[in-house]
Amino acid sequence: MTPPAEPVPPRCDVLIVGGGAVGSALACALAELPLDVVLVEAHEVRTLEQPSFDRRVTALANGSQQILAGLQLWPALRGYAEPIRSIHVSERGRFGAARIEAAEEGVGALGYTVENVELGRALWGRLGAAPRVRTLAPATVVELRTDAAAAVATVERHGARLEIEAALVVAADGARSSIRAKIGAAASEHDYRQRALIFNCSTEAPLAGRAFERFTPRGPIAVLPLRGGRAAVIWSLPTEEAERAAALSDDAFRAEFQTAFGQRLGRLLKVGERLVHPLWRTVSGPVTAPRAVLIGDAALKLHPVAGQGLNLALRDIATLAEVIADALAAPRAANVAADVGAAQVLERYRDWRSGDQRRVATFTHGLIQLFGDGTPGFGAGRGLGLTAFDLLPGAKALLARQTMGRAGRLPRLARGLPLA
Repeated sequence: MTPPAEPVPPRCDVLIVGGGAVGSALACALAELPLDVVLVEAHEVRTLEQPSFDRRVTALANGSQQILAGLQLWPALRGYAEPIRSIHVSERGRFGAARIEAAEEGVGALGYTVENVELGRALWGRLGAAPRVRTLAPATVVELRTDAAAAVATVERHGARLEIEAALVVAADGARSSIRAKIGAAASEHDYRQRALIFNCSTEAPLAGRAFERFTPRGPIAVLPLRGGRAAVIWSLPTEEAERAAALSDDAFRAEFQTAFGQRLGRLLKVGERLVHPLWRTVSGPVTAPRAVLIGDAALKLHPVAGQGLNLALRDIATLAEVIADALAAPRAANVAADVGAAQVLERYRDWRSGDQRRVATFTHGLIQLFGDGTPGFGAGRGLGLTAFDLLPGAKALLARQTMGRAGRLPRLARGLPLA
């Protein structure tokens, strides 16, 4: 079911630019509040074939599952989700490994995998029942003016233009965010000179809830359990090698991947379509401007190692929705008009999220730097480090909390509490 496209009001409380997983999840969160929301998406959403909702797979942390449950989305996703009950971290050609077990952390699952297209169906199905959310798709924001009073966006669709005034505009339009450029926010990039080679496959030994993060000299490999006994693989390789490997025959590709990953799952049996995506890190600063805020990849795009990207974005969403909910509640008590885009609202969001964003950015970037260091003798030290880590319950508990999205100060939705 697609949210209604008409009528579009000349003014709204929140204008969200970008209707992928991040923007549509924020719209679902704000649909719980007494707000008028307009969602602008550049692609045709009816087909759910835009880049955010392709056949790739997302690993949802335990805390992210809690957020989606709080948004009443989990019942629609439960049948498509596969639990991750253990994570095995190792380095090819080195001794030592670390294991994180759901049972040791007192949870049923560390996280879940779900195909992006199913996530898209659940999100947009939920928006179809949200009467105060209006969508424009396909449409683009071609101009944006912001000041202390309001944000005014010029939206183009089907060759026509209309203006929408909003108390707050949210950039959820990805790492190459046009809204970030329009509000004059700076961004720094780091090109990893790698490509993610993404595919689904079947293996001789079932994963049975096990996930693997294996570091190799050419880049990390993540193998995740999928429903139906399948596996989802994200193999990071130098750019030229990724393109070459993607073009191999199925037999040659299976043999090369088998050599890189090893025999922990027996033989690689079948390989699905291979997709290749560039890998870089984008750090935006600041993530707020007058009447505007950046979330998801528009604020911080990460290397996929450890699967932190969407999970970080969902905490952005839950936090932003909470500070907006609080902004609505406070004026009601004082009998004054609420302003969800006020400077103090955005300042509270920025201060709350900065620690988590910085910590996760450092963690993922640090993993790539650490395991990409070929200095003689350094690899043996990493092996000793993994072994020591596996023997230290306190250290494992810290990493488990980070992996499950339960580190630091959490918004209400991530703690199983209602938004408002």
